Amino acid sequence: MAWLADFEARQREPEEIARWTARTLSAIVEAAPELPGDLIPLIERAVTEHWLAFLDQLWQPEVEFVLVEPAARAAAEVARRHIGLPVLLKVYQVGQEATWAFAIDVIEQAPVDEGREELLVWFWTKATRWFGLAVEQSVVIHQAESERVRRRGDRRRYETVAQLLGGTAVGHGELSSALGGHPVGGDHLALIAHAMTTEAVDDLESALTEAARAAPGTRLVVVRPGGRQMWGWLTGAVGDRDGLADVELDPARVRIAVGGPGTSVTGFAAAHHDAAAAEAVARAPGQTRAVTFFDQVMAPAILATRPEAARRFTAATLGALADPAQAHLRETVTAALTADGTADQVAAGLGVHKNTVRYRLDQAERLLGRSLRARAGELLLALEYHRLFGP
Repeated sequence: MAWLADFEARQREPEEIARWTARTLSAIVEAAPELPGDLIPLIERAVTEHWLAFLDQLWQPEVEFVLVEPAARAAAEVARRHIGLPVLLKVYQVGQEATWAFAIDVIEQAPVDEGREELLVWFWTKATRWFGLAVEQSVVIHQAESERVRRRGDRRRYETVAQLLGGTAVGHGELSSALGGHPVGGDHLALIAHAMTTEAVDDLESALTEAARAAPGTRLVVVRPGGRQMWGWLTGAVGDRDGLADVELDPARVRIAVGGPGTSVTGFAAAHHDAAAAEAVARAPGQTRAVTFFDQVMAPAILATRPEAARRFTAATLGALADPAQAHLRETVTAALTADGTADQVAAGLGVHKNTVRYRLDQAERLLGRSLRARAGELLLALEYHRLFGP
């Protein structure tokens, strides 16, 4: 191993270290153009320190691995710049490939009696362990820093928005800054995604993303209040909501309430308050749709803010018609009071004969003790509240 000892000594010479670093860094920069220019000097120091530390342990038995300080700082800084883990892994992959190519080139120059194949296996084993441990520790640092950055940003974002929703004056600039530069001067739709089960919490962000895709010309910003909710705002061309109504979500897992539109900072808050009111309806046992719009459920949403009063109103308005056995009567009354067409069309929609419709309506009037047209608005509201929330 005399040749190998000589090789190690040569590699510690300043010009050899500079040559090694330059060659490896050039390959990294070419393979990872996503790295910002001002990070390159730190990456360069990490390459140099990695190489020197690797040489230090070349002759030693396996000892506890310690990531060199510039590499640890580089992993954390990459996370702070919101650069994904794949880029960091690419840096290490290129470094490992450069090391292996270098080893092959150098060991081919060794005397035959040194056992070139054995040297390659020995070097490869050392290098593989080194890079494996370096990657492992760098990934831990990157993930921890990414989570810290995310939590810090999420906390500031939530606190600023919560102040606005609570009635505290928040300026355009302050709100936009807290939301990562999101434009707040335009038109907004507010969305509240709610996980119907604890297991569905992980689906919330993807559900809001799907909603954003269904609303072309809008930009999504997300706020995480915690629990089973996630808030979102779509800003931009919010006039066409047809796509939102058709978002493919499993309502057994996630439901979305939509409020607005509202304009500027004031509308940003008002749209959310509308969505919060609609959420009570969106989560109601009788709701089957994945997406609920406030302006389509305003009356039951307002009633839901005072559930005890709403239940008394529903019971007093429906009387015996609220009995569980009268579901077919309630369905028929609702269809008749909301129909645009004839009795024949109502019957066809319900899948029954028109005489059956007349019979059911007569039965409903007897249970109510009045004509269906008397206080028809209140009757419809009570029927809808009963359908959504039950007796």
